[in-house]
Amino acid sequence: MPPLLPRPALLPRGGGPVSRALFSSTAGRPSQRIPPESPLFINVPNPPQDQSIEALRELKPVKGHLPIPRQIFKKRDGHLKPQDEWFLRSAPEPSSERSKQPPRSEVQAWKRKIAASRRENMREGIRALYSRKQLFDTRRLQRQTARLAANRAAATAPEREDDRLTRGSINAGTLQTKVHPDPQRFERAVESRERTEAIAAQKSDARRDAIQELYMRARSFIIDEKHLEEEVDRLFAPDYWKGVAAAGTEITNIWDKEGRPKTVASMLNDVARNTSQIVRNLESEKTRTLKRQKEVAEELTGGKLDEF
Repeated sequence: MPPLLPRPALLPRGGGPVSRALFSSTAGRPSQRIPPESPLFINVPNPPQDQSIEALRELKPVKGHLPIPRQIFKKRDGHLKPQDEWFLRSAPEPSSERSKQPPRSEVQAWKRKIAASRRENMREGIRALYSRKQLFDTRRLQRQTARLAANRAAATAPEREDDRLTRGSINAGTLQTKVHPDPQRFERAVESRERTEAIAAQKSDARRDAIQELYMRARSFIIDEKHLEEEVDRLFAPDYWKGVAAAGTEITNIWDKEGRPKTVASMLNDVARNTSQIVRNLESEKTRTLKRQKEVAEELTGGKLDEF
């Protein structure tokens, strides 16, 4: 358990011996100030098996990662490695005339002995690894076979007695009820496909019209700072709304541009066309005609057009 840290005393507000000690040139005691947000602000003894910050600090970080084990015995020719022919090809015996002569010195004899020891260790290691691989494969196959047999037995097992006794009362005819497929499922699938194709075509047309409208409106986009400055100066000019006529009157702000909101009576008069406002009716008729002409032109050209 780490030693308990004493809580620091409060510093006096006025100057005193403590303030003079802070500015002294001698090496003083290291600061033990702990902020309130620190877990060590309140000293609590740690239990023997503690997982707090102090206990985690004692654990050393694990650096690096384990390498991926090499596949020694591959499926194609792995069974050939424990044989003597593979060892003769992998670690052949020396075949030169000089190696057949007796060693000339102790160093040469020691090197020949070490080479033979390496060949023997390789032979023993490969055979031990292959026997361990066979043991692991056998155990794995046994586990898989046992698991498969247990699953098959559980799937084909009869109903347990406790399940039979605790099952709800269901008529035998209900248990034998069969669900027949819908006889009109193919017709419904064809109708669903047609509806889906119609929705997809509608979305495609709307997307094409939106792209065409974006292309037509791209001529008025602001593309540089000069154009932006000119547009800001034009819109925020003091006399921007002067001279813009709406219903025959001069407006001075945007709130007067649209005029009074429409009422139900005015909308009914527009539909019935029995109002006495001849000029307004003419303007409405002109607007409707332009709108019809625009719709016809868009239908003929296959694209969106600018507003009139």
